[in-house]
Amino acid sequence: MNGQSWWLDTDYKIKCFLDKVSDMRVNGLKPRAKLDTGSRTLDQNAMINVLYGQIAAQKGDETVNDIRRHCKAFYGIPILLAEDSAFAAMYTKGIMAHLTTEEKLEAMDILPVTSRMSKSQGSRYIDEVIREYSKAGISLTHPSEENYG
Repeated sequence: MNGQSWWLDTDYKIKCFLDKVSDMRVNGLKPRAKLDTGSRTLDQNAMINVLYGQIAAQKGDETVNDIRRHCKAFYGIPILLAEDSAFAAMYTKGIMAHLTTEEKLEAMDILPVTSRMSKSQGSRYIDEVIREYSKAGISLTHPSEENYG
């Protein structure tokens, strides 16, 4: 099966993966695996979404989606512009030069920002969101200290 992904975060999942590889080999297939540990994690994704919810709940005048758009545009984009040359070239030519601030915020609904981030970029993004909203008087609990799953 092409394009199958496995999260190998438990012994059971590892066993299932190895069973699948064995089955493929028995059936004459040549499985190919790509190991990737550099992407933003599912835990970071959950943390980010908890933060958006905390902020929206406290602000009261913005939706979770409004907060998500703002954070991606003002905290995520600068991280990627500084560290991802392919993203920077695409963003500068395709978006920045042609859209108003409101249009840029709307574009955050379809523009991959946090999903492009590495683990370290994701951590910096989370820290930046917490720092900036804390300065504005929003009381945030770091999502790693909560049960968000």
